[in-house]
Amino acid sequence: MSRRLRRVGFIYVGFVLALGLLATTGAASPGTTLVDGIPQRGTVLGAKTATVTLIQFEDLSCSHCAEYTRDAFPTIVTDYVRTGDVKVDFRGLGVVTRASEPALRYVLAASRQGKLWQLAELYYENQSSINTLATDRGAKRLARSVKGLDPVRLVADAKGASVRKQVAAHATEATRRKVPGTPWFFIKVGAAAPRLVRPEAYDGPSFAKILDEALGR
Repeated sequence: MSRRLRRVGFIYVGFVLALGLLATTGAASPGTTLVDGIPQRGTVLGAKTATVTLIQFEDLSCSHCAEYTRDAFPTIVTDYVRTGDVKVDFRGLGVVTRASEPALRYVLAASRQGKLWQLAELYYENQSSINTLATDRGAKRLARSVKGLDPVRLVADAKGASVRKQVAAHATEATRRKVPGTPWFFIKVGAAAPRLVRPEAYDGPSFAKILDEALGR
């Protein structure tokens, strides 16, 4: 075998081994596109002028939250948030598993860089590996899949007092609103107080019905 063929063979074997390593370590999918280009302000996704706010209490270890994110959230974003009619406000809880609160802190830290929703999406897509991804090393690996998200700053912010206070504030709000579990949803129309809504299922049509009613359609 020629030296050139041997070199090509080594490169191919290395590539295959790298793919196998990614598969076994629960590496993230290569970036996100669903919410790209939509304004983010802290925990809020969507235009400031949106008259309807969907407040959603979530736990990043919650399987039903992952189901909602997979089956309903794309419809909400595409048909209501991108049009400027609805904004979505994230409330994170950290109770389902030991990884829930660390993952929540990384996601809230990402909000400091306007990337909360991208990182949350990646945690749900890789929920089966959340125990390894809800660590400094795992969070940095996920962050590298989000364009514009600084992994080093993410980890530093996640350890800060501001993020920890925000975690506590979300838990306090959940208690005040009597949230029994996740996911749990409230609708706020204009300046009115948020009201509880119960979707028939965690799918697009169920939330379209709720949002159309809130918008007076």
